[in-house]
Amino acid sequence: MPGQPFSWEGLDQFKRDGRFIAHYPPNVKSFYSPDDNVHGLLQSILGSAEQSIVLNMFGYDDTDLDTIIKSKLLDEHVFVQMSLDRSQSQSGKTERQILAAWNNDYFGNSIAIGTSSKHAISHLKMVIVDGIYTVKGSTNWSLGGEQKQDNELSVCNSAVVAAEARAVLDRNHDFMLKQMAADAAKPGNGKAPKAVSRRFMRAAEAGGKARR
Repeated sequence: MPGQPFSWEGLDQFKRDGRFIAHYPPNVKSFYSPDDNVHGLLQSILGSAEQSIVLNMFGYDDTDLDTIIKSKLLDEHVFVQMSLDRSQSQSGKTERQILAAWNNDYFGNSIAIGTSSKHAISHLKMVIVDGIYTVKGSTNWSLGGEQKQDNELSVCNSAVVAAEARAVLDRNHDFMLKQMAADAAKPGNGKAPKAVSRRFMRAAEAGGKARR
């Protein structure tokens, strides 16, 4: 899927009243579920990615967003890094099976499932697109989180803010990769499915088509 046109000036279309209030900061825009079109905003900004998508996500259950992510995973010109919370992956499947659904082994893709560096949940809900746009807030990637629950989501247009956030997400990702490597090295690993919720897997199982 090629990058879709994305206009910072056009973000008002996702607000309930089609506009932001006067004197809004020029490089930060905030949206609130269920009033604003948070789902449409996320689709637009993810679809616009031409260079990279780097995300750290706690709740991941939006198949529309996952379809866009999967199209970027199949594009060798787009780097995709995903860090996902382990407690949300309680599906009865092994992490190897989960990762295969996202084409983890393809060029330019890196996906990890784990915990925070202090072995607690990885609760960040953040994505950085093309090293410029940083999306963060309380919104989990689910239709409930985007359309029914009271949630906030902000988009910042700043390469400096993106760089700071990227350093945090990269460290988290590195720790998760090392967690996974240590788990894989344990005796007996892989002989039985790891009890690692169906909610997490619905998006993963919706895609995973072979690359051509």
